[in-house]
Amino acid sequence: MRRLLILGLFFMRVFCGYGQDRQTFFTGFFPEVSLTKKLENSNKLNFKVENQHVIYDNRIGDKPQFDHYRTDVMGFYDWKLTASTSAAIGLFHRFQDGADGNRIIQQYAFLNRLRDFRIGHRIRTDQTFTRGQKVEWRLRYRVASEFPLNGATLDPGESYFMISNEPIFSLKGGGFNLENRLILTLGKLYAKSQKLEYSIDYRTDGFFNNRFRTRLWPKISYYYNF
Repeated sequence: MRRLLILGLFFMRVFCGYGQDRQTFFTGFFPEVSLTKKLENSNKLNFKVENQHVIYDNRIGDKPQFDHYRTDVMGFYDWKLTASTSAAIGLFHRFQDGADGNRIIQQYAFLNRLRDFRIGHRIRTDQTFTRGQKVEWRLRYRVASEFPLNGATLDPGESYFMISNEPIFSLKGGGFNLENRLILTLGKLYAKSQKLEYSIDYRTDGFFNNRFRTRLWPKISYYYNF
C-alpha cells in the first residue's frame, strides 16, 4: 500500500509539471463498488457503480478543486462458456453534467493459466449514445496479470499485485481516436467473496486530434460476490 501511494505521488508530481505544456491533465479520486451474483447455471449478474471526482485540472488553474466529474452505473449478464472463457452483454448509464449518455456493451473474455500466474484477456465492443452527439463506436482489448504476494496461490487474507493495460480504439462522426489505460493495483482478498483494491489508473488519449489528454486516478475498489 505504501509503495503504491509513493508511486501515485510520483506520477502526480511528474504530470502536474508536464501539464504546464497546456496539454490537458487532471487527476482526482475514483471509488467504485462491484456486486456479483452467481446463478445456479454458473452464469453471473454483475452490477457496478463508479464515481470520479476531480481534485486538480490544469485547464482551470493551479488551485485544488473537488468537483464531481461523472458517475457511471452499469449492469452485465455473463455467460460461462468453458472453464476459462465467458461472454457478456451489458447496459451502462453515465451521469455527467451536459453529457449524460447510454452505452451497450458486448464482451468476450478468456484466461491463460501459467505456472506461477494467470493472464486474463478481455475483448469489448461498445456503442455510446449521448444526446446531441454522434454515436461513438469503440473496440477495446485489455490484458491483465495477477501475482499473489504470499506463495504460489491466493488464499483469503492474502494480498496480490495486478497490472493491466487496455488500448481503446474509437470512431465518432468520422473521427478516429485512441485511448490507453494502464493500471497498477495492490489488492487483498479478505474472504472468497470479498476483496479490496487500491490502484493507480493512468489514462491517455487524443493522440490523433491535437487534443492530447492525461488523466491520473488514484482508485479504490470494493468487490463482493454472493
